[in-house]
Amino acid sequence: MSGDNIGMMEGAFFVGRGELLSWVNDTFQLNLTKVEQCATGAVHCQIIDAIFPNSVQMSKVKWGAKHDYEFVENFKLLQQAFAKNEIKRYIDVDKLIKAKYQDNLELLQWMKRYFDINYNGEPYDAVGRRKGQDLFYILGGGKVGQAQGSNTVKSSGAKALGTSKPAGSAVKQSVTSSVGAGLKSKVNAAGAASTSDVKALQSEISEMKLNMDTLEKERDFYFGKLRDIEMLLQANPSHANPLTENILKILYASEEEKVEIGDDGQLHISGKAAQGGDDDLLDDENTN
Repeated sequence: MSGDNIGMMEGAFFVGRGELLSWVNDTFQLNLTKVEQCATGAVHCQIIDAIFPNSVQMSKVKWGAKHDYEFVENFKLLQQAFAKNEIKRYIDVDKLIKAKYQDNLELLQWMKRYFDINYNGEPYDAVGRRKGQDLFYILGGGKVGQAQGSNTVKSSGAKALGTSKPAGSAVKQSVTSSVGAGLKSKVNAAGAASTSDVKALQSEISEMKLNMDTLEKERDFYFGKLRDIEMLLQANPSHANPLTENILKILYASEEEKVEIGDDGQLHISGKAAQGGDDDLLDDENTN
């Protein structure tokens, strides 16, 4: 499967961050905590390597990549694998390596969908293929740090943090009983206020969850209708006409594209060059 028929209305693009991270971590035995960590390109290389064994030069994948140029090298390996396996998917490397959430979320959603469709279920030694390496943790602004779960953290360091003592061991405690009583009173008052705040927050959370459930049901309902329309149009290419083509253009319009239908029945797509050049018509004749 080339991948070019995974449309914008695919269910894959509604998979949430938590589900994606769980899938990546469970399937490839990683410790990702943020979608932005995929900005190095290493995870995507491994996903394709699992689908098409030995089609990615895993020995060249930089799992410890810290800099943009290293991210670019990983994405070049991914693009080579895409070309080798005839996967038709444009990769905007310049955007992805900036470690922005939305850009990396969309690619990971697409990759999961492609994996679900094409993986043959054969056993895959993810850790062995990457020789036990782990990712670096990407912070905001493209900065990096050691990934959670990395084996490079020394136990002696943890022990030092737990047993450290303040300099000057001869310092004596000089807090008076009156000050102690005052502090205790303030703590009790703060505790009562905190309890009230917690209850209020819990009530808000419950209400938000209820609203979210309602919104998700509405989303699924309308998504189902749009998906049915898309499938109906794609299943009958012989009946294609300007009207059906314009409906598909509306469905596939990106966030950067502004869709407007004028009083004269013309479809206007601005913000990005519309395929086909001039604005298309919602020809009234097609409805007759």
